[in-house]
Amino acid sequence: MRKVFMWFASQLTSGSRGRHIMVKRVSLGILLPGVLIVGAGQAAADPPTPVNCPYTITSPGQYFLAADCTGTGGITITASDVHLKLMGHTMTGPDFAGIQATSVSHVHIEGPGTITGYFHGIFFNGVSDSHVEQVSAINNRDGLSLARSTDTHVNNNIFSRNALAGVILEVSSDNHLNNNQAIGNGFFGIFVESLSTGNHINGNTALGNMTLYDLADDNTNCDNNTWNGNTFVSRNQTCIQ
Repeated sequence: MRKVFMWFASQLTSGSRGRHIMVKRVSLGILLPGVLIVGAGQAAADPPTPVNCPYTITSPGQYFLAADCTGTGGITITASDVHLKLMGHTMTGPDFAGIQATSVSHVHIEGPGTITGYFHGIFFNGVSDSHVEQVSAINNRDGLSLARSTDTHVNNNIFSRNALAGVILEVSSDNHLNNNQAIGNGFFGIFVESLSTGNHINGNTALGNMTLYDLADDNTNCDNNTWNGNTFVSRNQTCIQ
């Protein structure tokens, strides 16, 4: 192959200046992929950043909880495009929230891990296009509160023994709650407040939520919230299934 290429190059360079320019362009075409490969190596992602609480995440990136943490102060997220892994650790309050994110998007909270003893286990305020999965929020005021948040996917979590509710949706729309367990909370398992519409609550188990309802929707006829395939005993409207 090398002999063929050298013969081809010699034929081009033996002719006009225009052919000589062509050889240079061919050579550049051969070299450029190598340059691009070097650039790709330099642009490799940074390793995840260890954090402990209290801590404020102010830049996009990958983060992980480095150890159990106890006392005041949780983790506050003020940047979009953040992925936080709890790595099996426990966050213990008291404080306003174990994990709080405000006015950001593309936040991913991933367990396993336990959040306990806070006013809100997880509090999303004005958050969009985000995920919470495989987290246990236990013995907080509420396990998860979504306020003015949209398109957040809450999947495969445990919300148990929280004083008010496992999950509360407040003025939030187009969120997806799937395959969660809301067990033994004080008033509600999952509570969708009025003005929270277009949400999808499917395949959850809500049992033993003592004072009011396992599942509740304060919008008349559930508005355009969809409730399907949930396991429960008590509900406040027949549109909840």
